[in-house]
Formats: sequence, structure tokens, C-alpha cells
Amino acid sequence: MTPLKIAITPGEPAGVGPDLVIELAQQEWPAQLVIFADETMMQERAAALNMPLKLTPYTHGETRIQARGELFIQAIPTAVPVEPGVLNSDNGQYVVETLRQACQANIEGDFDAVVTGPVNKGIINKAGISFSGHTEYFAHQSNTIDVVMLLATEGLNVALATTHIPLEYVSRAITRERLHKVIHIIHTDLKLKFNITQPHIYVCGLNPHAGEDGHIGREEIETISPALDELRAEGIHLTGP
Repeated sequence: MTPLKIAITPGEPAGVGPDLVIELAQQEWPAQLVIFADETMMQERAAALNMPLKLTPYTHGETRIQARGELFIQAIPTAVPVEPGVLNSDNGQYVVETLRQACQANIEGDFDAVVTGPVNKGIINKAGISFSGHTEYFAHQSNTIDVVMLLATEGLNVALATTHIPLEYVSRAITRERLHKVIHIIHTDLKLKFNITQPHIYVCGLNPHAGEDGHIGREEIETISPALDELRAEGIHLTGP
């Protein structure tokens, strides 16, 4: 069986992302891991961590599981040298470029998935690049109109109705239309991608105690519950709010 090919972006070069990727390389994986990163920065971090790291240039179309202590690399240079723990907006464009190249390679079918390290959104925006998060960036790059962030672990999947907006805007962002879109996507993908034949989706309330019958907010009464009733009529198994 051909191993999976995973593109990895370490994220903010001054942050913990590169360290985590180097830690990954110390283990054996039944997949080919390809990092999109600055080679010098990765080698310097490995030396600081006192961990072995062999970086093998990635060849398009090549599939081979790396050895312990090895990673394949698609080299992308930082604009300025990296000092761990010291943010520098001069490298904001570098972070976005790693995401762009990894995303494009995935869209073109060269990879099975993209794994992203943590970024600093403030530093990217200080570099003059409008950036609100990985979810929105990948949606834009792939021309995807409707996207849902799903946090998945064994036995539990958590989806978000809104992402990366100020708290004061959340209430107005939760509309019947938005709930319909999010829940339809979740319901479909739980069946197609997670092999859950009859998904049971629990929907949280927005307000404390789901509004207490309107005494602590009316979003549950006026928006969330009516939307769920409409979706239940379509045969979707829902509980809440």
C-alpha cells in the first residue's frame, strides 16, 4: 500500500511549531512527512534541542516513508534569521508562503492532507497581510464558499458555527441560514468521511443555560431552535440547544 503523504507547515518560525515538527521526526510514522520550511532555521532548532535531524529535499511525486530522525523538506527561506521566542513581522510573508505552497500542492493532488503548526495572526497582519486564520485562508485558496472548522479526536468531533470573529459579533453571525449550512456540511461529512451512518449532532446554546427560556438571551428561541426544527424535518438527528 502506498503510504500517505502529509504536508506540514511549522507555522510561526519563532514559536513552538518547528520544535514540535522536530519532535515528530524522532518517531517512526507510516506516512511520508514533508515540511514546508526554512532549512537553516530547522537545523538550528534541531541543534538547540539536541535532536538529530536529516532534511531530505522533496521531489515532486516521490513517495517514501522517512527514517527516524529524517524529514523531507520543501525549502522556503525566511526573510530574516529567526531568534526563538522573538517575533518578527519581517517573516510574516514567509509564514503565509509556506501555507500557500502546501495548500496548492494538496489541491494539485500531491498530498493527502496538510497539517499546520500554530501561527501568530498579529505578526502576519503587521506584515501587511490580511489573515484571520488557517480555516479562512485555505477556504480562499481553494475557492470554497462554505467551510466548517471541525476539531476531531477519537469518539468526539466538535464543529464551530463561527470562527475568528470578535465576541461582540458572534450573536449576529449565528443565523438560521448559517446553522443550516454548518449542520448540513457536518451531517454529510460525518457520513462520507467518518463512516458514521446515522450521525447524532448535539447543538449547544449561545447564552448561559441556553437562555433560560429567554431570560438570559433570546437567540435560542428566535434563531437556534427554529433552525433545528427545520433541520429535524429533513431527517437530521439533532439534540439541543
